[in-house]
Amino acid sequence: MGLLNSDQRKLELVVQSGLLLAKNLDLQTIVQAATDAGLELCGAQFGAFFYNVLDKHGERYALYTLSGVAREKFAKFPMPRNTGVFAPTFEGTGIVRSADITKDPRYGQNAPYKGMPEGHLPVRSYLAVPVKASSGEVLGGLFYGHEEAGIFELECEELLAMVAAQAAAAIENVRLREQLTRKIADLEKSKLNLMNVSGHVTALAAIVESSDDVILSKDLNGRITSWNQAAVQIFGFSKEEMVGRPIFDLVPAHLHEEERAILGRIRNGEKLENYETLRLSKDGRTLHVDLGISPLRDSSGAVVGSSSILRDLTRRKNMEKALIQAEKLAAAGRMAATIAHEINNPLEAVLNLVFLIKTNAANSSQVLAYAEDAETELIRIAHLARQTLGFYREHSAVALISISSLVADVLRIYGPRCKTVGALVKASLNSEARLVLRTGEMMQVISNLIINAIYAMPDGGDLSVTVEDIMKDDGPAVRLSIEDTGCGIPHQHRERIFEPFFTTRHTIGTGIGLFIARQFVEGHGGTIEFETSTDPSGHGTCFSIVLPQQTVYADILLDSQLNRSVRF
Repeated sequence: MGLLNSDQRKLELVVQSGLLLAKNLDLQTIVQAATDAGLELCGAQFGAFFYNVLDKHGERYALYTLSGVAREKFAKFPMPRNTGVFAPTFEGTGIVRSADITKDPRYGQNAPYKGMPEGHLPVRSYLAVPVKASSGEVLGGLFYGHEEAGIFELECEELLAMVAAQAAAAIENVRLREQLTRKIADLEKSKLNLMNVSGHVTALAAIVESSDDVILSKDLNGRITSWNQAAVQIFGFSKEEMVGRPIFDLVPAHLHEEERAILGRIRNGEKLENYETLRLSKDGRTLHVDLGISPLRDSSGAVVGSSSILRDLTRRKNMEKALIQAEKLAAAGRMAATIAHEINNPLEAVLNLVFLIKTNAANSSQVLAYAEDAETELIRIAHLARQTLGFYREHSAVALISISSLVADVLRIYGPRCKTVGALVKASLNSEARLVLRTGEMMQVISNLIINAIYAMPDGGDLSVTVEDIMKDDGPAVRLSIEDTGCGIPHQHRERIFEPFFTTRHTIGTGIGLFIARQFVEGHGGTIEFETSTDPSGHGTCFSIVLPQQTVYADILLDSQLNRSVRF
């Protein structure tokens, strides 16, 4: 089972690495993510990515990222050269994996060091993988080392080859996007003669046609004037079908007003960046897309149309939905187990009381007392059942309710668990403001944060829950704070706690609870932040959720009420 979990973890890491590399457009972030992923996959002590930037001698390479060791460790050493050990990687001829590089016949054959320079980190196990573009160009290499021999298995080599391929594709995408951006900027700024303009237009057209992103242009009336090959593949319409047609043919009917507003902004010379919306394909599918729109100007500077770059996010959105559904099921399981535990105690009490009633049937006053006690326990069970039903109802249902009442319900459910671990609950529910919320989603968010706090205090501690009204620049809001005196979140984990599949509780955690919590909170127009400390003198973590009193779901509730009034 341990090997299975290890293999699953490695596959998850490869998938996570691929997702991270695919959605990032920053070269530094991409290369660092690939280096970090390789370090964890192969169990190396340190790793590095060297860019294949050649000097006039054709043998100098630039250190780009490091993982597992401070950059200062390499500061005083020269960059690697095209030696027998490094050549296969930088020339892209193959992967080099050595159980002990100091015993490799290629090692120590080049002056002036004849091996590792004095003071260099000790390396015996060695693994190097070239990062190659689809054209065959060697972009650089991923290098990993360990002071012990025999660390890197064949499986490490295969997994690192996958990471290297992902990194190469991501780097190529960044290069293409940067190249496209530079070309468009150059064309906007340059005032060239007709021959030069013609040459640039031809080059730009080739770049546009080869782009993986949809690139189209339209006039100020919204009529499409250009349509690249990626648009054909994603939307299903040919260039002949779309050029001359209004952009509204791709926009869902309920978003036509949004598109008119976008056209108005373009007429005013404004840009639109990283705008997520919906579009329609030829076969009727709804596509989630990310838009970037820039105005097009003529030689006098007047806006004559717009250029749009569109990225299809549908696959990513579907994956997020699947993750959300998985976490709902996991949360349901956790809640069901808690409810079953809480119901079992009063049921046992009722069974004992029934036995006492049977054995004391002749004593009517005693029987009445036992019956009243049994009724009290049954009322407790009924209350737990109502809470459970409220939690499991459709998550998308909205209701006007206070955060304080939701918190009180969750604390009643998890209160006994807190007592079991010795966690003292301090609740200050000082807000009576009622917000339009998806109650199931917010119950799940609060439950997740409470149970995380309980797990953080296995030996007991203080759990403080506060709800209060606050005033923000954009209006009144409600803040929920859940603070524990647990061990705190280690520094190296803090940037990753909202990532899907990231967990430090591998035996019981799904790794998507906080990821889903942020989705739900931001879906209400709110924010979730945290402060944490691992200082022995004052450790713990505090999560704060801020929700506007006028949430994005207020209109949904109003429409629902209007529809009911019309039916009656």
